[in-house]
Amino acid sequence: MKPALPERVLMLIVPWAPQSDAESLLPRVEQALAGGVNWVMLRIRDLPPRLCVEVALEVRRLTRATNALFSVNPYPALAEWAGAEGIHLPEHHLKNPVAPDPHRLVGYSVHSVESARQAAAAGADYLLVGTLYPTASHPDKAPEGVALLRAVAQAVPLPLIGIGGITPERVGECLKSGARGVAVLSGILDAPDPAESAARYLHALRTSAS
Repeated sequence: MKPALPERVLMLIVPWAPQSDAESLLPRVEQALAGGVNWVMLRIRDLPPRLCVEVALEVRRLTRATNALFSVNPYPALAEWAGAEGIHLPEHHLKNPVAPDPHRLVGYSVHSVESARQAAAAGADYLLVGTLYPTASHPDKAPEGVALLRAVAQAVPLPLIGIGGITPERVGECLKSGARGVAVLSGILDAPDPAESAARYLHALRTSAS
């Protein structure tokens, strides 16, 4: 059976590349979970297989402690091996989508209504929609604004998670535009206190009317 999505999603995106420092990054993930993050997506890029496994198991250990969901981007086999609840794939994977998984959530990042429809047809369980606001994580991508969220919400009957430059003050606008929650990277991981920052996002999710 697939795990259920939280009523309000606060997803932390954890990018992991060869230059990532586990000694500083893992404690920040743990602090973010303590602050209320209920879903962690590990986004792996250019790591050797053994390190992929080690990192995935470490992050999985942290999410288990708080009963948060754990997804791996973009390796389905690693997600299965590490016991992750989800598999997440970039938009370009829609050219060769993975088969729906009876045990794991399968999601895609989408940047257009057309891609959202393709993902829904491929059996996706949820979509990450963006980039909504200007963000240092993707400076090359022009923000689409919440108009994209509204358009996708009208086009597909899937849970949507907004991503891209989202601050606690922008959470309400995302929810009113059709999102079930938000995904955050630097807004939490780069904050002086990741737990306090996560708590601010969670408060905004709980108090904003959709």
